[in-house]
Amino acid sequence: MKNQTEKSREPQAPRPATAIASHRVHPDKLEAYVAAQNAITDAARRFPGFVGTEVLGPVAGLQDEWVAIFRLESNLAMKQWLENPDRVRLARQIEDLLIESSRMLVLASDERSEPPVAMVFTHRVAPGKVQDYLAWRRRAIAAQAHYPGYLATEFFEPHGPSEEWVDIVRYDSVRDLTEWMESKERQKLLAELGTIVDSMHAHRVTGLEGWFAVNRGPDEAVSAPPSWKQALAVLFALYPTVMVLTYLNPLMRNLSLPVQMLIGNILSVALLTWAVMPQVTRLLGFWLNRSHGGRTREVLGLCTVATGLALFVLIFREL
Repeated sequence: MKNQTEKSREPQAPRPATAIASHRVHPDKLEAYVAAQNAITDAARRFPGFVGTEVLGPVAGLQDEWVAIFRLESNLAMKQWLENPDRVRLARQIEDLLIESSRMLVLASDERSEPPVAMVFTHRVAPGKVQDYLAWRRRAIAAQAHYPGYLATEFFEPHGPSEEWVDIVRYDSVRDLTEWMESKERQKLLAELGTIVDSMHAHRVTGLEGWFAVNRGPDEAVSAPPSWKQALAVLFALYPTVMVLTYLNPLMRNLSLPVQMLIGNILSVALLTWAVMPQVTRLLGFWLNRSHGGRTREVLGLCTVATGLALFVLIFREL
């Protein structure tokens, strides 16, 4: 009972909420629309709780409208953003540039549910078996999709010196993922895979754990800090990264907005993954690692994050 009580008291990280706006822009007002969309995007980036934004332009024969996507860290943050006077004012400016009224879809998160879970598989395909492996993976995805809670499968070919293929299978809960992992259908697929690959490794991650998988050897389980610590550590890394890229944004003003957003997302993900997050996890390792514990370390870790964010704000205000 004690363990269950302690677990129930563990702070839960907020679940992001998403707003999707579609715009049919008047052809003669495209330049003004891009300027207004840039302004509302910049306002969103400065708003507390901002997670990410993306603007997609029309695609001939597939998408006639501009689509703006905004993600905030929680339902409350999304509500505050939608009601923010600056956003309302800029949204009205955009409305004057459209052929018809915009449409807004808000995807609120169920903050009572557990976060999605993913299983990461790495396969070293045997020589001459790539086509067999691709055919096997198509069958595996078709089988996964029939199980409750299936969300998506992402896959990546070997890149650079790595010879491993990576598949990431996502389900909406640990229970649903476990049902698939222990199913007879998957066991049959694994039996087929044995003749196609030379080696295979799998580990499970949830939420942001991919950036916090510490102390893991080839056959060890992922060890990650609590979700609320992950969220604070990502905020500690994300804020200066986004601010630096925001100051560099004028260098890309001559590019179209979708290209700007693509480059910005590529740079932010690359910086976080290979430069910023490794340094942050080292700096905060004394606090992130579950094994250290202790009230003093907990307070010191929180003070480090708060002081660092305050210093970042002071630095960027002077630029």
